[in-house]
Amino acid sequence: AMALTSGKAMQIHLLMASYMIPSLAFQTKFSPLVRGAQMRKVISPFPQAIQRRFLSQTRSSSGPGFAPSSASATPQISSKLALSSGRIKVQQIFKSQTPMVGKEVIVKGWVRTVRNQKAFSFIEVNDGSSPKGIQVIAETQIRSYSVVDSLATGSAVAIKGVVVESPGSGQKYEIKASEVELVGDCSSTDYPLQKKRHTLEFLRTIAHLRPRTNTIASVARVRSALAFATHRFFQDRGFLYLQSPLITASDCEGAGEMFRVTTLPSAVAKLPKTPTGDIDYSRDFFGKPAYLTVSGQLSGETYACAMGDVYTFGPTFRAENSQTTRHLAEFWMIEPEMAFADLGDNMDCAEAFVKSVVSHVLEACPDDLAFFNQFYDKKLLERLRSLVDRPFARVEYVQAVDLLRQEIA
Repeated sequence: AMALTSGKAMQIHLLMASYMIPSLAFQTKFSPLVRGAQMRKVISPFPQAIQRRFLSQTRSSSGPGFAPSSASATPQISSKLALSSGRIKVQQIFKSQTPMVGKEVIVKGWVRTVRNQKAFSFIEVNDGSSPKGIQVIAETQIRSYSVVDSLATGSAVAIKGVVVESPGSGQKYEIKASEVELVGDCSSTDYPLQKKRHTLEFLRTIAHLRPRTNTIASVARVRSALAFATHRFFQDRGFLYLQSPLITASDCEGAGEMFRVTTLPSAVAKLPKTPTGDIDYSRDFFGKPAYLTVSGQLSGETYACAMGDVYTFGPTFRAENSQTTRHLAEFWMIEPEMAFADLGDNMDCAEAFVKSVVSHVLEACPDDLAFFNQFYDKKLLERLRSLVDRPFARVEYVQAVDLLRQEIA
């Protein structure tokens, strides 16, 4: 089984009904395309009480950490270019197999840095498709240059311009802007992400903005590439993708504590009891104790005995209260099950799988891995390439035990 760490997913209806209401109020300032009648249309599916609370906070707050907009100070915000078609991702520009110089493009993203000169300004725009943003040169004579003066780190922009060769080092192309449109303004003094390294502990306090950082964005892109490569590997080999249940009454592995799923009252005094004083789970939703799954293995084994080769790939949960990097409360696990296979087939599959997904990430995410190699693990790329190029060692069980004893002696 291979484990990939998983971030917490939140649904918008939970956000609107919880403590995140102020953050959503901020979104109406940062994403001005949704305002007035449009905003009412967006929130119309929600209960009236939530709609009233949301709209009242929208009028009175710009969200935590952001200054409220001022009619006199806020620059003109437009949506014409932002809603136009023909957008190209920054990564597509850098990786295009055809020459890009001279082509007119539209890029849309968020400002990383702005440097204003006397006759022009440099704007670095990142759209999340690559760790590197693209540099935009906006000259003072363009009609929308007044917008450039109001840009700050975090501003959302849409920019039209022509791709030109970059005279600077480290970047092949840059864009000479003909139009700059401000999609969402941002306070330069209150925006919490500045051009410096932030600790992961700090980023946990601004979960709604941390995907804009290099670290979290690179992790997301690598995870996406790994997930794609995982499905491609097994699908190409005729495996069936099995969606195993997340809620189960079975303790599949019996190796750790499980998270309980219940609709019984949270107040201890109100819990239904049996004549012997135990909790009466027959009154619970499923009529018996139920838990978040620790593994999809049991489902995989039963389906493999009917359909041949299958694999599960989904979230699993362990209620082990351990604060180490080796223990996760939630993670995604890959569990292949093969019928009519022996240990040799199992090892062949595992080795081929690991080499396949690592090879794909090395090809698809070179900039992200280079970032990790530079700032987190200087030998990361060396190890990954070695893993792909060299065969896995296979030893007998007794020999493996001897090697472990020698290691810890």
